[in-house]
Amino acid sequence: MINLEVPKKAGTLINQAYQAAAEVFRPISRKYDRAEHTYPAELDMFAALLDGLNSSGEGGAGAAGVRRSEKNEKPGNRNGSNLNIVLGTIEMCWGDVGLLLSMPRQGLGNAAIGSVAT
Repeated sequence: MINLEVPKKAGTLINQAYQAAAEVFRPISRKYDRAEHTYPAELDMFAALLDGLNSSGEGGAGAAGVRRSEKNEKPGNRNGSNLNIVLGTIEMCWGDVGLLLSMPRQGLGNAAIGSVAT
């Protein structure tokens, strides 16, 4: 049987992603809908924030959260890292899908590149 309930451990992550979507993505969403081909400079702040989370080793945010390790670990329970990425992405998409996909170092396809690149 499949358990479709969100784990309690993911509650903080969901709340943080929701707050980021509500406070940053939603307010600038219409601005970049009108100015389609301009770079959203506000997203550079998120790049710096995610770099900080990734360097601390605790966040596993964005593309760095799926990075392959050098060890040959057995497949199995990865403590919900994939689930956390999905739940965070769902909440951020509520803010604006286009802005989420254009985030520096985190956008469309960068997770695949980040998992194998050095």
